[in-house]
Amino acid sequence: MRKDRRRESIKKAASAARATQPTAAALSQSASSPSSSGTLIAMELGAEWPGEHVAAGNEKRVLTQHEGEAPAVFAERVFSSIDALFGRGVELGTLALACNERSDSAADDARKSLVGLALGAMASRRAGKVYLTASARSSGRIRHSLSALALAASAEWQSAGLEVSVDFGREAPLAGRDALNALNARVA
Repeated sequence: MRKDRRRESIKKAASAARATQPTAAALSQSASSPSSSGTLIAMELGAEWPGEHVAAGNEKRVLTQHEGEAPAVFAERVFSSIDALFGRGVELGTLALACNERSDSAADDARKSLVGLALGAMASRRAGKVYLTASARSSGRIRHSLSALALAASAEWQSAGLEVSVDFGREAPLAGRDALNALNARVA
C-alpha cells in the first residue's frame, strides 16, 4: 500500500513537471524565432560610407564589391550570403546599399534586383528598411536613378510594412578662418 502511494505521488510530480515544461514544438519555435535584426552594408566599388544609416546596437556586416566584379555578380553575391552573414537568431532588418556614380542599365538592373531580393527576405517579418545612399556630390543621373528605384520599390513593398528611402549625404561645411588655413596648407 505504501509503495502504491509513493508511485502515485511520483506520477503526480512527473505529471506536474511535464505540465510546466515547454513542449518540444515551443522550444523549437523559440529557438528558430529571431531575437534581433542585423544591418547589411553593401558597398559598391567607389561608393562612400553610408554613415548615419548604420544603426548602433545591432549586428552589422559589410560586403564590398571587388575590383572588376560586375554589378550583377556583386548583387548576387550579396544576396546569396545574407543567411550566412548573421548568426542564429539574427535576421536581415536593414540593407544600406552604398552606390557609386555608375548609372548604366547593368548597374540599375543589379541594384533593382538586390533591393527586391532583400525586401523579399525581410517581408516574412513585416519589418525592414532599405537605404540607397550616394555621395552628396552625386550627379543628377544617379540621383534620378536611385530616386526612381526607391519610389518603385517603396510602392511595391509598402503593404508588407517595408521602407525604402534614398539619401545623398551631406557635405561637411568648411567653417571660417580654420577652413582657409586648411585650404592654404593643402596648396602650399
